[in-house]
Amino acid sequence: MVIGTGTITIPGRPDLTRGFRSVGVPAGYTEVKILYPGDPGRTLSPGDDGEIALRGPSVAKGYWNMPGATAESFLPDGWFLSGDIGHLDDRGVLIVTDRKKDMIVMSGWKIYPTEVENTILGHPAVEDAAVFGCPDERRGEIPVAAVVIREHARSDPRELIAFCRDRMAGYKVPRRIVVVDALPRVQGWKLVRRALQEAYCPDEGGEGLL
Repeated sequence: MVIGTGTITIPGRPDLTRGFRSVGVPAGYTEVKILYPGDPGRTLSPGDDGEIALRGPSVAKGYWNMPGATAESFLPDGWFLSGDIGHLDDRGVLIVTDRKKDMIVMSGWKIYPTEVENTILGHPAVEDAAVFGCPDERRGEIPVAAVVIREHARSDPRELIAFCRDRMAGYKVPRRIVVVDALPRVQGWKLVRRALQEAYCPDEGGEGLL
């Protein structure tokens, strides 16, 4: 993992990376901690997902000629709020799970799209999946999913919602699922969630609304 002027984490021993699930351990004099999103004064325990904060000689001190952005991301005591979501395990290994800007907040509950996507991808009929937030007057946002069904496979939004409900906390279950031919990706891999929000956040965009 590289941020600022140098390397922030290194793989360390092969057993620490656990099949590319982690980015390794802090390098040199770099410090890493996990903060509650939106509350930089609250440090989370190992295993809890939150915003990754970094501090050390290789971490930048701010953005060039961008005082507003610097004030938002760089704390007075030198910590940099990376905008990445992840956690430290009990050995100090850093695992990145999502981006803060993609986080969905529904009635105060924080939902990380990657976690929900991985659950949906566990369904044998699903080829690809993306989860994104849509505005909701009562709850702020609701999680919505777009899925690509495998060729010759069969499934429908209600079945997939039931599949999710059996495998995760109720507040994380998509309130709507739409079936699409393909997901919008840049260069074949980077997901463009904004395009999905623009296309499917209106009520007429899908089935299975809860």
